Amino acid sequence: MSSSEVDHLDSEGIKEHHGEIIYDANGFIKKIYRKDSQLNRRIVDSYVGMWKEDKEDFSNKDDNIQKRRENAQSMTNAFYDIVTDFYEYGWGESFHFARGYKGDTFEQSIKRHEQYLAVKLGLNEKQRALDVGCGVGGPLREIVRLSGAHVTGLNNNGYQVERCKAYAKKLGLEDKSEYIKGDFTTMPRELYGKFDSAYAIEATVHSPKLEMVYGEVFRALKPGGLFATYEWVTTPNFDENNPEHKRIIHGIEEGNSIPSLSSYKQAIDAAKRVGFELIEHEDMATLSECHVPWYMTLKGGFSFSGFRMTRIGRWTTHKFVYLLECLHIAAPGSTEVACFLNKTADALVEGGETGIFTPMFFMLLRKPTTA
Repeated sequence: MSSSEVDHLDSEGIKEHHGEIIYDANGFIKKIYRKDSQLNRRIVDSYVGMWKEDKEDFSNKDDNIQKRRENAQSMTNAFYDIVTDFYEYGWGESFHFARGYKGDTFEQSIKRHEQYLAVKLGLNEKQRALDVGCGVGGPLREIVRLSGAHVTGLNNNGYQVERCKAYAKKLGLEDKSEYIKGDFTTMPRELYGKFDSAYAIEATVHSPKLEMVYGEVFRALKPGGLFATYEWVTTPNFDENNPEHKRIIHGIEEGNSIPSLSSYKQAIDAAKRVGFELIEHEDMATLSECHVPWYMTLKGGFSFSGFRMTRIGRWTTHKFVYLLECLHIAAPGSTEVACFLNKTADALVEGGETGIFTPMFFMLLRKPTTA
């Protein structure tokens, strides 16, 4: 199966791969058991194959980056087809990090991170907002509950869109939300000029170039509309000539379907180039004494509530999935997915500890009223 075939799985293809939608986010074994064995193996191979040329060379050569940019949509679709169930099992319904406060639970820090965007955008029940790259809709549902706004989720992965719809139906939020399968670098024209506000939570990093998605968000907003985003970027501490820095960043890119990470400055410049006014920006990974680093959830020792996310928890999940695959309960390729997600988590921790990477560079942008 080619990457383009993966990119264009229709509703029947989604059902063939994943089986019937499992409403319970904790139904992990059911989900990996119901997957089509051959199709799952092919999709895993299609994603892993896109990174083979870089396996022994972390230099991120321009030609390899260009190949990833050209295949970004297919690559990311394959990625989320194979990792979504693992993310929901280990992380929950909100696929993002958060700066915590001492004494916080993981859930409290995640919800606050989402609510911060709603507050910054000034969302209320009279407004319509766009969630750019909405995952399985965890942040969207939280923002709807908090603000009362109607939110449209845009997502190019059919499996995740189906999960969004299942959650909305289960939770009675169908009248306050809708979900569209679509590429955020070429949005449906009917979305242009429709929204009072838009936000993205660690999603636009999958775009071949940030200008492509920023330009479409700009078009989707009404004049004067606001766009708030958390971006994955390298910080000024990143040294392109440092082999260790390159290794860490490449590990983050490979394990998260990122064509090439941008820097602080590149993100700001991209937003300005498409016409946005920059209202404010902040790296929310910057800490004071009351904060807990975003990567501690991945690094931390044993805690019952967050055990699955820790290094020990991830190792346990890996071995458990390996056993299930040996018993022909989990679909072929499941162990490989657990393994590369484990390595990715280690790279993210290294990126956080060295200070060369942040997943929460916040920007608040405005479309000019005259645009």
